[in-house]
Amino acid sequence: MTKKTIETTCVEIDDFGRGIVRIDGTTCFIDDLLPGEKALITTIFEYGRLKDAYIEKRLTSSPHRVTPLCPHYPSCGGCQLLHLDYPSQLIYKTKKVKFLLHKFAHLDIEVEKTLGVDNPTRFRNKVQKPVRMNYRKRLPAAGFYEKDTHRLIEVEDCLMETELSSKITNAVLDLMVDYNYLPFDEDRMTGLVRHVLIKTSSFYKNALVTLVVTKGEVPGRLNFAKDLIKRCPEVSGVVFNVNYRHTNVILGEQDIPIYGHQRIADKIFGRDFLISTQSFYQTNPSQIETLYGTAIELAGLEKTDRVLDAYCGTGTIGLSLSDKVKEVVGVEIVPSAVHDAITNAKINKIKNAHFIKADCTDYLLSTDDKYDVIFMDPPRKGSTPEFLDAVKRIAPRTLIYISCDPVTLSRDLNLLKDTFDIEKVVPVDMFPNTTHVETVVCLSQRKSDETIKVEVDGDALPVTKAETKATYDDIQKYVFDKYGVKVSSLDISRVKTKCGIKERKNYNLSKSNYYKQPNITDENERIILEALKSFKMIG
Repeated sequence: MTKKTIETTCVEIDDFGRGIVRIDGTTCFIDDLLPGEKALITTIFEYGRLKDAYIEKRLTSSPHRVTPLCPHYPSCGGCQLLHLDYPSQLIYKTKKVKFLLHKFAHLDIEVEKTLGVDNPTRFRNKVQKPVRMNYRKRLPAAGFYEKDTHRLIEVEDCLMETELSSKITNAVLDLMVDYNYLPFDEDRMTGLVRHVLIKTSSFYKNALVTLVVTKGEVPGRLNFAKDLIKRCPEVSGVVFNVNYRHTNVILGEQDIPIYGHQRIADKIFGRDFLISTQSFYQTNPSQIETLYGTAIELAGLEKTDRVLDAYCGTGTIGLSLSDKVKEVVGVEIVPSAVHDAITNAKINKIKNAHFIKADCTDYLLSTDDKYDVIFMDPPRKGSTPEFLDAVKRIAPRTLIYISCDPVTLSRDLNLLKDTFDIEKVVPVDMFPNTTHVETVVCLSQRKSDETIKVEVDGDALPVTKAETKATYDDIQKYVFDKYGVKVSSLDISRVKTKCGIKERKNYNLSKSNYYKQPNITDENERIILEALKSFKMIG
């Protein structure tokens, strides 16, 4: 084992907020170090490989360094950038999106400045806190996990959550003592209360409280809920969510209404949207209209458009734009979210929006419907290759991709870039003081302006009806049988278009007069041309 301490300078921040330094040709990642700062760094090598690297002493301070407001930083794993001033956080997020698009999608494109907030604290309208026993005090405690551990950091007042949320958390902990509701012990799998989940409405100033418990039949649960509302009148309802499994997944499948309302409402663009225990709703209400407004503006919607809202959740995006288009179809796999979306349409008297409970990929693969514009806001894991292929087949004029993870966004854009042009990339800061960033990407359908000129002597080619109408399957089978290569329907369509073979009319073509040559390999184009000649579709 070799241990060495050396003075070096931080060159950048990585995706996780750590400073990057290079020592003896090795890249090291150091917590709490900003670009330009000099520090004494200790490295430990074992068997010629870096085992650990950490800061001994920071020698200089960046002009962008600030004193973190939170006393729990950086032990609490909730925030990663509290030591960096907010304008610099926005610059960091812009650079992060640009770098990851280059790294994973090989895209060197302009990324707009990240759209920030006026106040980067007290923005979260949803918090979910693990509840554990403080054995020293013999009292229940709530907070957040220390970075990379399951050790609880007790937090009485998180500066990222609303003051109402902090007030409710402390009231819940007090009532747990009164009702002898024991915190969950994840090692022994004992106790009752695993998490407290609080959702607040920024517009109506009320809250929905969900206790994640290990069993539903709990003595005194009705009185517990009533006492909580007495202490915190802003609480509109209390729900117990039952999760008895040995898992890191926070919510179980069963919600039990205990007292009051099962949902609260918030407003977006003057419309009411219901929020329930299981439903997805953006956690930063001050930025929701910025995020959705940016997406809607980039889409260039027209009154005649049919719009698909994929991964629609409770319908927030589709319903927000419904007055600008002819029809909106929302697709979502979570039953409770679809129910909320339908209800949201009813309470806002929106009649041109319809919602389907289905897996988005399965729906697109099975539908023959055409859409002028598709909005997609998938979960953090991103979309699927099958869904993206189906989007290519539908060929919308515009595709709007809203992503909460630039890595999976980059992966998916890499699969789309052969068919769509990326018009604009706009990061939106939904999560100040963290390394997370939301991104809106506008893509437009790419069309070819080049046609392969093929001279055909009609008298010399005795073409049969069957030969002129060889199917895509026929062409794919010919190519595979002869060359062992699988070509896509999209590539076949491109070559047919270049050859001037008339396809059925597509009413979703871009209205732009600017077209670019699609990306198809020379080899695929050659063997498809050979197949077309074999079927006597060209000379």
